[in-house]
Amino acid sequence: MNTDHGIDPATALRAAEILESPRRLHRGLEETDDAIATLDKVLTATPPGPLRITILSNLGLIRMVRFQLTSSLPDLDAAISCFKEAQAAHLAQPSPESRPELSATIPNLIGALHARAEYTGRWDDLDEAIVLGRDAVVRMPPGVSQRSAALASLSSALRIRYERAGYDGDLTEAIDLGRQATADLPDDHPRQGSVLSNLGGSLMAAGQLEESLHVYRRAVDRFRAADNRHGLARTLNNLAGALSQAGRIDEAVAAFRQALQEFRAIGDQPGETRVKKNFASSLALWDGSVTAGPAEAEALYTRVLADCVRILGEDDPATRSLREKLAALRRS
Repeated sequence: MNTDHGIDPATALRAAEILESPRRLHRGLEETDDAIATLDKVLTATPPGPLRITILSNLGLIRMVRFQLTSSLPDLDAAISCFKEAQAAHLAQPSPESRPELSATIPNLIGALHARAEYTGRWDDLDEAIVLGRDAVVRMPPGVSQRSAALASLSSALRIRYERAGYDGDLTEAIDLGRQATADLPDDHPRQGSVLSNLGGSLMAAGQLEESLHVYRRAVDRFRAADNRHGLARTLNNLAGALSQAGRIDEAVAAFRQALQEFRAIGDQPGETRVKKNFASSLALWDGSVTAGPAEAEALYTRVLADCVRILGEDDPATRSLREKLAALRRS
């Protein structure tokens, strides 16, 4: 980054470092605010063109990080404004389809609009995300990773709208787009894990459990190969949920346990909480579906109880309830 527009060398160097790694994990609020202030300063001195689009897109990412830290709606609004300005500037380029890397902002814009829809309950944001996504994927050529990311984000938005409104066409389209997204990337591409995990969620929503399990396992393999522990932890949690629905209890417990270990290893407390919540929900599902005799039920409860203690703890209500049921079975 040069200093031709009045930016001092130290600020230019700091901005270049930020742009190289805008989503560094575990960034605290102080460092996030410093990054925003630096890019804001550089942005005011950057004329229209590819560099300005890149700065806007990355500024949006960092403002999303701030929103995750603060849960403050103005932070989310600011992120969306950055993404929209970046996308509009990209489309204003003489040949936007020839610079797909500049349109990488569209998946982030879709995700941010989706987040705001859930945060505020204004679901027109999700409709807008779908319209923008459809327009973007038409403009981008097949075979570029940005198109795959846009397809995956659009697929996710359609699945969420299906879960909210129940229109089967949205889910069918979500699955079709998810398949296109995976086909757009080589099998060993680092983003393949995220794309596959998204497709697994759509297949699961459609009740196609066996294919969903297969896709989730592929996603787990890709996240491991890419050393993406956040993606691995989230996908293991999703895989465990799919295994629960399929009635494969021992496999589900193992996946929950692995997900919890990964979230703990990276210090993600909200992730730990999600695993525990999903595991407790699965306990209720398994308990309601047990049709075996007392001996088989006792053996199942005994196996699950040990993991219940490891995952939820001795004093969790679900653990205590399972212990009481096991004691009643042994008395009968």
